[in-house]
Amino acid sequence: MKKFGRKQRKRIKKETGHSHEPLAFPKKFLWGTSTSAYQVEGGIFNNDWANWEQKKDTIENGEKCGQAADHYNRYEEDFDIAKGLHNNAHRLSIEWSRIEPKEGEWNWEEVDHYRNVLKELHNRKIKVVLTLHHFTNPVWLEKKGGWLHKSAPAHFARYAEFIAEHLGNHVDMWITINEPVVYATQSYLTGEWPPQSRNKLHAFKVLRHMAQGHQLAYHEIHAEMKKQHRTAVVGVAKNVVSLASYSRAIISFFYIRISEFLWNDLFFLLIKNKTDFIGINYYFHTRIRRDNKGKFMFVDVKTEQREHSDLGWEVYAPGLFNVLLNLQKYGKPMYVTENGIATTNDDKRSRYIVAHLKELYHAIQAGADVRGYFHWSLIDNFEWHRGFKPRFGLVEIDYKTFERKIRSSAHVYARICKENAIDHDLLSFLGHGSRYEDL
Repeated sequence: MKKFGRKQRKRIKKETGHSHEPLAFPKKFLWGTSTSAYQVEGGIFNNDWANWEQKKDTIENGEKCGQAADHYNRYEEDFDIAKGLHNNAHRLSIEWSRIEPKEGEWNWEEVDHYRNVLKELHNRKIKVVLTLHHFTNPVWLEKKGGWLHKSAPAHFARYAEFIAEHLGNHVDMWITINEPVVYATQSYLTGEWPPQSRNKLHAFKVLRHMAQGHQLAYHEIHAEMKKQHRTAVVGVAKNVVSLASYSRAIISFFYIRISEFLWNDLFFLLIKNKTDFIGINYYFHTRIRRDNKGKFMFVDVKTEQREHSDLGWEVYAPGLFNVLLNLQKYGKPMYVTENGIATTNDDKRSRYIVAHLKELYHAIQAGADVRGYFHWSLIDNFEWHRGFKPRFGLVEIDYKTFERKIRSSAHVYARICKENAIDHDLLSFLGHGSRYEDL
């Protein structure tokens, strides 16, 4: 497909009234990808997830994380790929159980390992966005009761202070906790994740303790960075959902608003404005209707033949626009810290990227203070209780050989990163008729 030059774009706009100018993003916009330690590193056997996997049939297909994508040994290769894809930032996590395998005991070899990891990103002029907690807990904390125990917030704050003291000079932005509401829901409400509790009171207690843990960690990181004469930028990564109802009845309106408050807003109230930015993980658009008995229920998008991921999640890019505009009420800078699709159809991934970034562009034009986007994920990963089957990566992983293969969608994203804009020819993906090789 022909790529129009600047003069050609101006001529087309003048003759047809249709603009072919690129959709340009703000200067110094962060373009990156995300990963989490347990999902890609491999060789982690001292946390609650690793223990849980030993039980029969906990993971689909009986899989275990094991060596995952072997990122622990191949991080330099993966960072070279990220640099080659014109990423200027990368979000990753540190595995708490590696750093503190026993309560109050620090593993200095692992501290040195992560220091090298962070330095290699900076050596490639890639900014570091570091997550301290991404769903997994050390075994010693699990034995105390995990985040249900009243001491969990203090333990987490101590760990955050330690990381800030010893690795803080290699960190540009901090994310204390990833998706606290998802963790509390999956582990203590639906019971799909360890410890497989189904107790509403426990779920809220865990959420409250995570909020306390974030606040304590927020203060510790800021205090330590001040000692180092550095400025700390600390926030959370929050999974947010876009909701819609089939009905315009008042009761449906209130159901949507209450659901959005509980999922999207409650945690921000619990942390009492102790955040320097808001990290937004967007995957879900949910349609709700009432059955014959008046009970609210979620609509299976497959029955309506809507586009969806291999996990059955509806692909709905305008939802990203909606949640960004809604969350600007907090007056904080925003970063899309996760957004991606599980699919083996790479053309669908290319469409997904362009469609969602187009909505992100429109949100910025509408006034949303969004300063970066991190695609999930750089490489294929272990997708928790779904195992290895879901493929989120811009880079394909052969789990037998650990060979990396850059997908075509990665080049679509790389062009946008390089140009800090969505060029007009990339919008053809939204017509479902293009492959990257045709451009």
